[in-house]
Amino acid sequence: MTTPLSAALVRLFDDAGLFPPAKLPMAEALAAHARALAGPNSRVVGPFLCPATRLDELDACVASGASRPPSLGVIGYAGRLDWRRAFAESGLVQVEAPLAAAMPTPPGRVIRYLELPHHGPVDDGLDAVTAAGARAKVRCGGLTRDAVPSARWLAAVLVGCATRNLVVKATAGLHQPYRRTGPGGSHHGFVNLLAAAALARTRAPVDQVAAVLATEEADGAALPARVGGGRALLASIGTCSIDEPLEALTARGLL
Repeated sequence: MTTPLSAALVRLFDDAGLFPPAKLPMAEALAAHARALAGPNSRVVGPFLCPATRLDELDACVASGASRPPSLGVIGYAGRLDWRRAFAESGLVQVEAPLAAAMPTPPGRVIRYLELPHHGPVDDGLDAVTAAGARAKVRCGGLTRDAVPSARWLAAVLVGCATRNLVVKATAGLHQPYRRTGPGGSHHGFVNLLAAAALARTRAPVDQVAAVLATEEADGAALPARVGGGRALLASIGTCSIDEPLEALTARGLL
């Protein structure tokens, strides 16, 4: 039986295995992506994400026998970059870069994401994304405690995107379904994020959306049923491990 959560999981997880903390070698990352696409939960797997600076390495691995990802997302950074090279890559479906990066409009139906400055002014950032005709990208965690944005800041992003009819993708720190707090601080959960995105689409105020983001697992039994419609606002989640969120969902009987 299809549930709101199972429907929301389709192609939710962009494969960021090349990025920290996993930082897999290219050949291992490509092999893991191919296994995920061939596995029983292939429906949840989104594009393979690759830094623009490593496209030649990706192509060399494919030439040596690795499976080419059918869908590719290219990540660029600030500074000079040959975007024409990236735009020519086979299977390209999306490109991502910081808001301040000089990234030209990609060809055809390739989606462009611009990443908001971490902890920066929400309205200014979203207005700039809107003016660029792009989608927003937001970072939800990282390797240090201060890399995790507050629930209120993240709620303001979701509400601001809903108000502007912007689509957003999230990345970093979203390995577990529910928000959790431990010795290393708080970490956002992707089920919370989906439910918060669904609520933001109803034009709920920031405080209400932040309360959903701040709900921890002990109080979050209702959240999986509240994610319906969230994907219309939240396009995908970048994760360095496809297996970890799937294992967490399976352990809770949610997959």
